[in-house]
Amino acid sequence: MLLTFVSEHYPHLFELYCSYSNPVSRADAARYMLLHKFGGFYADIDVECLAPLDPIANETRAVLCHEPPSHWPMHAPYRSHPFLIFNGVMAGPADHPLWTRLLERLPLSRYGDDVLDQTGPCFLTGIYLDFEDKASIALHNSQLFTPTDSQNRQSPPYGSEAPEPLTRHDWQCSWWTPDRSVKSFRNKLKTGIRQTIHRWHAGKILSLEDALKKFDTSVIGRPPPAGERVAVLVPARNAIGDIDGFIDAISKIDLNKSKTKIVFCEGDSTDGTFDLLNKRADGLREQYREVVVLKKDVGTRVARDQRWNKKLQRTRRAGIAVVRNYLIDHGLDDTDDWALWIDVDMWKLPPDLFQKLRQSAGRIVAPNCVKFSGGPTFDLNTFVSNWQYEPDFYYKHVKGGLFQPPARARGRLHLDQLRHTARVELDAVGGTTLLVDASLHRAGLRFPEVPYRDLIETEAFGLLAKDVGVRPIGLPQLEVFHVP
Repeated sequence: MLLTFVSEHYPHLFELYCSYSNPVSRADAARYMLLHKFGGFYADIDVECLAPLDPIANETRAVLCHEPPSHWPMHAPYRSHPFLIFNGVMAGPADHPLWTRLLERLPLSRYGDDVLDQTGPCFLTGIYLDFEDKASIALHNSQLFTPTDSQNRQSPPYGSEAPEPLTRHDWQCSWWTPDRSVKSFRNKLKTGIRQTIHRWHAGKILSLEDALKKFDTSVIGRPPPAGERVAVLVPARNAIGDIDGFIDAISKIDLNKSKTKIVFCEGDSTDGTFDLLNKRADGLREQYREVVVLKKDVGTRVARDQRWNKKLQRTRRAGIAVVRNYLIDHGLDDTDDWALWIDVDMWKLPPDLFQKLRQSAGRIVAPNCVKFSGGPTFDLNTFVSNWQYEPDFYYKHVKGGLFQPPARARGRLHLDQLRHTARVELDAVGGTTLLVDASLHRAGLRFPEVPYRDLIETEAFGLLAKDVGVRPIGLPQLEVFHVP
């Protein structure tokens, strides 16, 4: 019946509806469509009615309630949400703008690995937090629809009102299967051996204590810079086919060119990149405050078809970190307010990129790097950690002294999974496009050239910034485009 309903009334969402691998995603999406089409009162099948629904029968607003507060710590902090909204019981009129917004955003959240972010409570919460007309929504305490939590504990009263419960959710959770696997002695032994080998062969690493010795902590509490003097910092290697497209892309960013300088750093190229950069720089110097071309060879040359080989990542990314730090040392000075890192193979950037990054009020800010609009995130080095890895999984995926889990493995939320929210606090960042308060770089916050907490380069930079007290910010809805 739902297949027929969706195909007839929401044909533009039919392919998406059928593509969900987890049936509960279809159940979530369908409830938003049903409310949009018919209005009324939606309830999961394991919901019991406790009292007449008369108090909300004539509401012209959408009626929602929080998840029980005991559920919030499991999911809300990792999405930068202050709470979670329950989607097991909802009510409201047909064609309400909230239902419309939910349906509009469903395609953008299709890449979420977690049902909660694809269609569920985290998705609904993010849409609510970003919704302009909150007066059209009645958001109640959890007591209204779900007075007990998943452990059958009574939710304590909170907030300004404690409404009389109308329903109770029994939390049968038939769609969710916890991991009850028993780790064998052999697995535990393998894990211990891997952990020991990792410690023996980790080589030189960076500790937080060592990083702080070279970092001026007086900059930690400062607000983001008010100035607009920007240094666009661009690492480049074998980029002769990308340079002209890149120059065209940055020319379209709404920057005050008299306050903007561009600093390229080429190294280890074999295709004439350095000569072409110098040639193009001559034509740019009349437009910008300054244009500089640096050269830094680090001696790491990895064949393109081997660039993702896990055994080579420590060497490859250590070399990239060296180039980035060379750009900090020779491309930034005391006149620069911001460092805007952009990789040379970025071909399309929104005109208001700089303004939107600054509006986040962050000192380290990453947009969502994709290959096509609404597509999956390309720069998977930008993520939120939302899972404590089991040791057997963790040490199985430590290669070359770096933790390198499979792409999209559980435990990391990427920006395409968080498009339901406008701003999220990150644990690690990528470098395809990244805005950094230049004073942080000048104070000694650099890109680790050796592993820091089993990460390196930009990922380790984001984690190190978080650990010293400067939390990176991600903007899931702000897209920048990498060369396909």
